[in-house]
Amino acid sequence: MPSDSEKATDNILEVSDLTVEYATSTGAFTAVQGVDLDVRRGEILGIAGESGSGKSTLALALLRLLKPPGQIAQGSITFRPDGGTPVDLIKTQGRALRALRWRNLSYLPQGSMNSLNPVMRIRDQFADVIIEHAPNRKGEVREMVPRLLRQVGLETRVAQMYPHELSGGMKQRVLMAICVALEPDLIIADEPTTALDVTIQRVILQSLADLREQYGVTLVVISHDMGVHAQLVDRVAVMHRGRIVEVGDVFQVFDAPKDDYTRGLIASIPRMETPERSGQEEGAVR
Repeated sequence: MPSDSEKATDNILEVSDLTVEYATSTGAFTAVQGVDLDVRRGEILGIAGESGSGKSTLALALLRLLKPPGQIAQGSITFRPDGGTPVDLIKTQGRALRALRWRNLSYLPQGSMNSLNPVMRIRDQFADVIIEHAPNRKGEVREMVPRLLRQVGLETRVAQMYPHELSGGMKQRVLMAICVALEPDLIIADEPTTALDVTIQRVILQSLADLREQYGVTLVVISHDMGVHAQLVDRVAVMHRGRIVEVGDVFQVFDAPKDDYTRGLIASIPRMETPERSGQEEGAVR
C-alpha cells in the first residue's frame, strides 16, 4: 500500500483553507472562504456554481492573478509540476512566479471576445507568449503555430488573420491553442463556453477533451452550466457562497447529490421532455 507521501504525488494541485477577501468601504467582503480542494494529475475537474458563488475568484487566486482590492487572506496553494519540486504558489513572487506561467500553468480566460489583442495578427500573439516565456524556442515559432491551430480544429490560414475576422468559437479555440503552446501541466479554463451557441459549445468541449488526450494536461473547468460538467469532467466540485459544498465523481454527484444546492443546480438543466397532459386535457382531445 502506498504511503501518504506517495499518494500526495497523485495531486498536481493542493488547496488548503483558502480564503479570499475584497476590501470595501464598509470592510472586507469574503468571496472565497476556507476552500479545501485537491486536483488529481491528468483529470478534468469541474467547478460548478451560480454566478457570484466565487468560482472565478477562486481561479484567479489559484493562478495568483488577483488584483487589488482582492487579496488572499489565508490558506495555502501547493503546485506540483510534472517532474519538478513542489511550489508554494502563495509565497512565490516575481520572476519565479512568472517562470511558471504558460510553461507550467495556463489560463483560458472568460470572454474570448476581449482576450486577444485586436491590432495583432494571430501568429504574432502566439509568438509573444512563446518568445517571452520560452525564449530558447524562438526559432520554432513558425512551425509551431500551424500545428497548434490544426490541433484545435482551425485552418492554418487563421495565423494570418486578426481577431475581428474570427467568430467567437474560433477565438476561443485560438486561446486554447495558445494555452497549450508550451505544453503546461495544468490549464484553468474559466467559463470556456460563455456566449457561444450550443453547436459551438459542443466543439469547444470536445476540443478540451482532445487536449487532455493529446498532451496529458490536467484541466480545471469552471462553469455555471451543469450540462457542461456532465459532458466533460471526471469529478466536480460545487461552490455556493464562496464555499465548496460538495466534491465527488461526476456520476456520483449527478446520481446521488448530497447537498440541496447541488440538487437545485442539477434540476436547472433544461430537459427535452414533453410534459404529460392532464387527464382533463386527454379527455378533451378524445
